Amino acid sequence: MNSAIRPATAGFLILCLLAVGGCSANSDPSDRLRFDPASAVEFFDAGLSYIRDVYIDPSDIEELALAGLNGLRRIEPNIAVARSSDRRRFVVLMDGTPVDEIEIANKNDVRTLAETAAHAVAAAQRTSDRLRHASAEAIYEAIFDTIARRLDPYTRYASAEAAREERADRDGFGGIGITIEIHPDGALIASVKKGQPAESTGLLVGDRILAIAGHSISGFPLRRIVNLLRGPVGKTVALTIRRDALGEPFEISVRRERIVLQTVYLSRDKDFAHIRVTGFNQETSHELRAAADTAYRDLGSRLRGLIIDMRGNPGGLLDQAVEIADLFLDHGAILRTRGRHPRSQQFFDANSETIAKGLPIAVLMDGASASAAEIVASALQDQGRAIVVGASSFGKGTVQQVLRLPNDGELILTWARMHAPSGYVLHKLGVLPTVCSGKLQRDSGNIAEALDKISVQIRQDFRARRNADNADEEAQAAIKALCPWQPQEGGDFDLKIAERVLERRPLYNKMLAQARTGTGS
Repeated sequence: MNSAIRPATAGFLILCLLAVGGCSANSDPSDRLRFDPASAVEFFDAGLSYIRDVYIDPSDIEELALAGLNGLRRIEPNIAVARSSDRRRFVVLMDGTPVDEIEIANKNDVRTLAETAAHAVAAAQRTSDRLRHASAEAIYEAIFDTIARRLDPYTRYASAEAAREERADRDGFGGIGITIEIHPDGALIASVKKGQPAESTGLLVGDRILAIAGHSISGFPLRRIVNLLRGPVGKTVALTIRRDALGEPFEISVRRERIVLQTVYLSRDKDFAHIRVTGFNQETSHELRAAADTAYRDLGSRLRGLIIDMRGNPGGLLDQAVEIADLFLDHGAILRTRGRHPRSQQFFDANSETIAKGLPIAVLMDGASASAAEIVASALQDQGRAIVVGASSFGKGTVQQVLRLPNDGELILTWARMHAPSGYVLHKLGVLPTVCSGKLQRDSGNIAEALDKISVQIRQDFRARRNADNADEEAQAAIKALCPWQPQEGGDFDLKIAERVLERRPLYNKMLAQARTGTGS
């Protein structure tokens, strides 16, 4: 890692509308602490340094610090921070009246700006009861949420609690393998995951959890119960259980294991393997390989194709997207990323090991498919390995780096743009499907004939898409409108199209050629 990036860096994400799930075992102590200027200096220094060193575009750090301080209006609407007329000081105002001035010793030095910001917050607290009683976390959120909005839609700040929840989604957590619902007794076990600790210790769907570690949980909110169930891997949690078939409640101890949320689901239809991918966490590529292996084992020579369904998939970990594309490619480019920092210039190529060799593949996408999903779709499409069916994807083509802050929160900073193997930028316009389902009549009796009629248009559309990076806004809007996302009614038309094309190899090969690099560009 380049020395300009602090060692607290956690990883790379390509997140879009990622749902937060899971909770930590303990509440964050910083939520209960009052603002401390000395700790705040370290926090501000880390956050502003990351922006200076890592963010995709050069930024005016002084301007961002000033904007962030004015984010305190979320807590105290009457506060404001402005520059002095000589631009050497930050002036704190209450109801428009100056209450303090803090000199900026060196506006080009991030540490100095961090000290200035911390002192400005302390000055504002002296004149505002709301700020004086606000937690440190509330102040940090107000400032860095405001800064993030000045940068781009995908840069954001995650509080210590939110960051722990998101790490659990990405990397797993210590848990027992159940889902729960609120119940008057405490919590009702809604599902027990196969092969995980709760199953092996005999817990059943319908059991009610009355107490955890000997303490009643009746009336507790769901999040608090989840917090108590989760904890360090290898440690046991004692539960008091009520089961209808038994007269009295009983005690059971369950040893926590690392739990990673499932993101891959396999079903079979007409000898096709339908593999739905809902997100990208640490286990997604492993799960997808296992799903493909299961399909081969169950269907054998009858397996006619793979349908990788990433409709509604908001993204996740970049490395998992690359690994999934690599599962199906034996050579060639998968992704290029480019940004301001030297380490953002990255090249991802396929290795020779591959699965499903020779088996036709379709990828289903829609307007909510984003980021990591777009990496997989564009790589397989550009390399002529899969057709893409559905609608143009979301167009979230930037990479975020996750950077740990001193309060255990995270700053998720955009640091690179993603380029498909054929060179076009994924951002804004997304991936154009090979077969736009919205352009076909739902009652088309002959899909091959219908696609043949629009084959020339498909080639023209791809030529326009791959040359759109430098087009004006009007031209880009026209390209985005080539295949708009439309709601489907009366059955899964995308899936029907995919199956029809995959079962006709000449048609499948023709559709591959329409979008493949060199033919479609």
